[in-house]
Amino acid sequence: MRITLRQLQIFEAVVHTGSVTAAAELVAISQPAASQALRELETLLGRPLFRRHGKRLQITAQARSLLPQARAVLSQIEQIESMGESDELSGSLHIASSVSVGNYLMPKQMALFKEAHPNIRFDLDIGNTQEVIQQLLTGKAEVGFIEGYCQHAELATSIWLKDELVVFGSVKEDSPTSLSWDDLRDANWVMREAGSGTRNILEQAMGASIPNLNVTLSLNHMEAVKQAVIHKMGLGCLSKLAVSQELEAGLIQLYKTPLELNRNLLIVTPRNTALTQNAERFIDQCKLLSAE
Repeated sequence: MRITLRQLQIFEAVVHTGSVTAAAELVAISQPAASQALRELETLLGRPLFRRHGKRLQITAQARSLLPQARAVLSQIEQIESMGESDELSGSLHIASSVSVGNYLMPKQMALFKEAHPNIRFDLDIGNTQEVIQQLLTGKAEVGFIEGYCQHAELATSIWLKDELVVFGSVKEDSPTSLSWDDLRDANWVMREAGSGTRNILEQAMGASIPNLNVTLSLNHMEAVKQAVIHKMGLGCLSKLAVSQELEAGLIQLYKTPLELNRNLLIVTPRNTALTQNAERFIDQCKLLSAE
């Protein structure tokens, strides 16, 4: 018995969805057929590909090394099948992105890429920096875009763009346009959750001067942070990209501070792992933005 394309399709789909049932729906076959295909692949390889964690399946270390090869084979087959079409790229591209990048930069980049390659299917997961890193480590994403730090031994990073964080408050607040260290220390803060790249940057910028911020609200969603600040619940700190509409609408005001809040946006990929052609070409397009 030889490895089949169906087995590789099921394997890749289980990695992406975390369950055999969802994978079966994704590739349009029955759940028993998907389970059988996965068992046959594990038998042929002589090793388990997943371990159960609660209701979800997690990829093993051995399977993680198989994943890029499986994706490359599936991508090659899809490209062969579309040879008669005008576009040379087809298939799927799994991306993970942190919040500011995912909401304010990725949509345009995906639209441009889709315009040039209509047969590409995007799957974008948006979360905080630690969640993006986890998506890459588990093989669910092929490439990640983050606004923070990543020093994981299994991941490679490259600088993509420069970004500026800003401290802002409600226009309803009667505050000076410039805030001192004492002002920052005494302020109430509305922050993103722990693990957010934005929060990490602010806390590091505070350093020894303000080791403990007075965080009155910790929120998982950037829009919630902005709304809480607009309603005078405290100061916020987000990417300038993220608050541009609220600033233009006159809902918030920016403050000058002694903080250094510039940061790099990073492209993150699995180290020592060959990328699919779709991922390589998308990264090449994104890098054109940094050259402008």
